[in-house]
Amino acid sequence: MEKFRVSATGLSMNYMPEYVAQEMGFFEEAGIKVESYVPSPWTKCLTDIDTNIAEAVVGGIWVPLVYMDRIANYYSFAKIASRCPLVIVSREPIKGDFSWCAMENKRVLVSGGDGASHYLSVAGCAKEGGADIKAIRFIHDFSTSMIIEMFLGGFADFIVLQPDMANKFIADGSAYLYADLSLRGGIIPWSVYYGTEALFNHPANLAGKFYTGLQKGTTWLLEHGGEGCEKIIARNWPHVKLEDGIATINRFCKEGMWTSSIEITEQELTRWQGFLVEGDILDAPLPYDQVVKKVI
Repeated sequence: MEKFRVSATGLSMNYMPEYVAQEMGFFEEAGIKVESYVPSPWTKCLTDIDTNIAEAVVGGIWVPLVYMDRIANYYSFAKIASRCPLVIVSREPIKGDFSWCAMENKRVLVSGGDGASHYLSVAGCAKEGGADIKAIRFIHDFSTSMIIEMFLGGFADFIVLQPDMANKFIADGSAYLYADLSLRGGIIPWSVYYGTEALFNHPANLAGKFYTGLQKGTTWLLEHGGEGCEKIIARNWPHVKLEDGIATINRFCKEGMWTSSIEITEQELTRWQGFLVEGDILDAPLPYDQVVKKVI
């Protein structure tokens, strides 16, 4: 059986369809043996696919978009997350109806160590929602551990966090929920699988077999919810209370983190590219067919 190695930019609950597909044997049913690992630093993922250590990367589609025809050409072929999972919490409770304008003239801490997508998603959503992003004092030059220390030390008014850490801040009384981006952020191809041209020229169509297994994992997850993921949650996130992990997966299912199809759609790609153009890391949107490969 052919191996299919995935170099992952992180271990995340929004990657649950892959973990389910692995747990349930859906990849092996499709004819491949999948191995997934998280290198450090995450940028080693790119070296891994360039040197054939891995067949694919799972991470933000912003990398293939920014690198295209400049550094290296990577092509995306499946999505695993259709919404940004991040949560924005505030130091003080925000009164009244929700408004993105509440961040204006405030300091907002966003991790810079995890790539560009955290800042780009928050800024893009805020602008769509009517905020003046030039008036928002984004600070995105530090690692996740550093911004957490800074916020707990009294610096800044808002911080953007992964849901498990945001829930801890809220439970501890260190912060208040401001915006759950899986609910308020809309649909974007947040996390995808991508590889080099060599992957798509493979005679055994490894990408197509992976796609088939991942689709089965996604369908199963949407049908069974977090209650079917107890073993996976306990194994991968031992610091998270099991009931909290199940609740997060169920919330993701309800709010559209995973859609019925893992196909990357042109509409969601266009919206995300607009955020990248606004963030000045992409000159103009790239044609859909230049970015996405069909493998089924």
